[in-house]
This record gives sequence, structure tokens and C-alpha cells, in this order.
Amino acid sequence: MLIPMSRMSLLLGFSALLPVVALAAPAEPLKVGTVRQLFVDETLMAEKRNVALQLHQAVPREIVLTVDKPWENPVLTYVSVFKDGDKYRMYYRGTGADAKYAKDVPAGMSAANWTYTAMAESKDGITWTKPALNVVEFEGSKANNLVWPTDANKPWRTKNYPGTDIFPFKDENPAVPAAQRYKALANLGEYELVALVSPDGVHWSPLQEQPVISYLKPNAMMDPPTISYWDPVTKQYVAYARNWINYRIRGFRRLTSPDYIHWSDPQPVTYGDGEVENLYTSMAIAYDRAPGITLFFSKRFARTDRLDPKRSPGVSEIVFLSSRDGLDFNHGFMEPFLPAGLDKNNWGPRGLMMGRGILQTSPTELSLYYNENYGHETARVRRATIRPDGFVSVHAPWAGGEFTTKHMIFEGNELEINYTTSAAGYIRVELLDAEGKPLPGFRADECYEIYGDEIDRTVVWRKGHTDVIDENQREVRVEPSNVGLVAAGRPVRLRFVMKAAHLYSFRFK
Repeated sequence: MLIPMSRMSLLLGFSALLPVVALAAPAEPLKVGTVRQLFVDETLMAEKRNVALQLHQAVPREIVLTVDKPWENPVLTYVSVFKDGDKYRMYYRGTGADAKYAKDVPAGMSAANWTYTAMAESKDGITWTKPALNVVEFEGSKANNLVWPTDANKPWRTKNYPGTDIFPFKDENPAVPAAQRYKALANLGEYELVALVSPDGVHWSPLQEQPVISYLKPNAMMDPPTISYWDPVTKQYVAYARNWINYRIRGFRRLTSPDYIHWSDPQPVTYGDGEVENLYTSMAIAYDRAPGITLFFSKRFARTDRLDPKRSPGVSEIVFLSSRDGLDFNHGFMEPFLPAGLDKNNWGPRGLMMGRGILQTSPTELSLYYNENYGHETARVRRATIRPDGFVSVHAPWAGGEFTTKHMIFEGNELEINYTTSAAGYIRVELLDAEGKPLPGFRADECYEIYGDEIDRTVVWRKGHTDVIDENQREVRVEPSNVGLVAAGRPVRLRFVMKAAHLYSFRFK
């Protein structure tokens, strides 16, 4: 596979005509090891020419849940999903639909706000069932898919707070007892949270009677959702609760715990240089394909009176944020990750809300779940998809572009990239030493041209510009280039030369 020199000169020289943008001063090399690196921000980039970060929207797919049970109503929302062995689990809000359920409701509270948490199951993340779990009695029967609160815990709800929405997770802490393998935080009144545990994700009970988080300062707001999970990188439990910013804009705060009982003082989430706006739900998740990256799929509330004045003045859509330390989030992408779209029933104050959790439902597909048509008879949960790591890419246009990473120290032997190009586009990769000089054998003009659409393409360089031809196959025989023998353990930089291409992530393996 030889490239004519005229094209090679264009390939390696076009960017000399474009201005160089230096993004950061030299610093200590990044220790990336074999961890996958995402381009959710410009942290990895040192210089760039004619490339830019581009947010990619999730693609709406099929409806997976509708309101078809008497313990559900048109506020079908607050979805939480995770993989559990050979199946997937989904938790969501179930609510008494009208006054006929008033016998379960404390005096002075509305039956319409008397909430339960229900559970659905799936083998593929597409077709979901609502199993009869026989745990919670509703209207004289336990033949339902409700899991919380049980009769024994209903007295909690007399504290003048109707919400009992929980966002369970499967605890991957290797030291956790089997009886506490599943966890969640539940509201106890309006300003306190109790820790719940379960051995199976179905039968829930308080870890202790006393609240584990209560009356946070400087403001005590504890509206759901409060998202929690075990972080395998920092080896602690993390929780994201809601917050007031200047007592007029909604935001978030982060707490940590070694044991799910004793929690740190809250630290406010910040947005760097990004715009501060009303964000009502974090739906935080530690992205397991790239440990150390925290993602938010937040509900943006945009105040407006341009729609039906009889309804609450505002519209919701879902925006994407990311963080490398769990506290300072990049909110540089102001366009929606999931817009309200053509469905007029989504153009309301809670029209769209992303669920918590990401499922990898195929090697080339991540599934996310969100509620739509909030407050309408057509309320439902829909699946959306995006390619693995495909939230943000480095994009080079038809004219071409390039960028160079910061110094990094890696482990492993091969370089793998997640990318897509047009039919006439390409990507080439060059390894630079600490002084910025190309490493012999790993120059851009020695890199086999990469084009197509792949999640895990291994980058290969020619050896001495020589193609080894199998006379029987008439194909180029390519041996993987062992970058580890040349560069592993010492500072290097990567230079990506691109045309009509998107680069989503890379890793050394």
C-alpha cells in the first residue's frame, strides 16, 4: 500500500499553512498506563491545527416502558439501570394515579405524589418485563413489580415528604458483605437521606435507622435524585446531591464515604469556564470504559413563557458534562446531548429527563434510557444509543487538520484508536520523543493510512517504508508495531494527522 509522494507531501504538509494553537504550557507527563483516553475536553491536547472538539447527540430508539399498571401514572420517570449478571435491571418511579389510593396516603398529602420505586428486567436492554415480585402490597395485592417502600417502612413517609425514589447500584467494592451487595440512598423527609441495602436488588431494608446524610449546609435542599455509587479508582463511595448556586440556580454537590454510612462534608460542583445554568438532575456515572472519567447527563431547565402559559414556564432538555476529578466539570458543550425534538409533548418543564446508567448492549452500541412525555397519558421510557466513547470527538474537516498530545508515559505494546472517517478521509499517527522529534519507525509517513469506522483499530507503522507482499495473497502482510519496545515508560507525545475524520478515544494495550 504505497502512497504517491504528491499526496504524501500534501498529507504531511497541508497543516503548515494553518495557524498553530497552543493549548497548555509544558507540565509533568500524564501517566496514562493502559487506561483508555477520551477527548471529552482538551486536557490531552497540547497543540492543534484546524481541528475541534465536537459533541455527538444520542440517537432515540424504541420505547421500552409505558404506563400500563395501576401503580404507574404519567410521571413515569427517575430511571436507573445497571447490568446484573446475565440480565439488566431498571428501576423507575411508580405512583398512585388518583384518589382511589388515598387510604395509603398520610393526611394532608396528595395521592398523586405518593411514590413507589418499581423494577423491570431485560435480557438484551431492548425488551423489558415487569415481574411480579411479591414484595410490596398495593391495593391488597403483592402481584406487582414494586420494591420500595415495603409496609414496614411506610411510616417514614409521614414526615411530610412524598418522594421515595431510589437509584440503586450494584456495589463492586470487593469488601462488601453479600447482604449489602446492592445499595441506594432514600429520602427520609425533605432534608435527610437513609442508606438502603439489599442482598438481591429486590428486598430492601435500611442499613441503619438513623439518616446517613442530613441537613446539609449552607442549604438543606435534598430533593431527589441523589445518585451514589462505588468508585473503583478512588476506592470510596461517591454521592451527588442537588444544590443551590447563589440560592437561585440549581446545581450539584459531591460527598464521599469509606463505608456508605459516614459521609464527608459536601463540596460544590463547579463548571470551570463553562456557563452556569439551571441543571436539575446530574444522573452521574463513573464511565467504566475510561476509569477516572465522571459523566453527567443533566436536565437543563430553560425558563420561557413562549409556550402554553397554563403550564409551568419552562422547557427541559438533556446536556452532557464531564469531569476528570469528580468536582470540576467541563460544561463547554451548550448544545443539547438529547433535544426535545419533534414531539410537542416533550416541550415542557420535565418533558425529557435522562436516566442514570449506561449499558453496553453490543460491541458497537451503548444504551441510555430517558423518560419523555412527562405529565401526559403517553408518558414512557425510551432507549437511546451512541457508539462506545462516542460522546465527543476530535473532528478534522475535509481540508484536514492535526493535533499533538501532551507528554505522556504509557504501558503496553500497541496503540488502539476508536475513530471514523469519510470514504476519502484518513488518520495517521506519529510518535514524538520528549523533545518533539519523531521516533524512527513511528513517523506519520511510516504509519499505514487508517480509514473506515472501527471501535478498536490497532495502529500499525511500516518497517523501513517496506511493504511485505505475500505473492499468493497479493496483500500487505502487517505485523503489529510494538511501540512498547521503543517508547513505553518514557515521555512521548502523539501527533494525529487527520482529514474528514473523527477520533473518539485511544489507549495503549
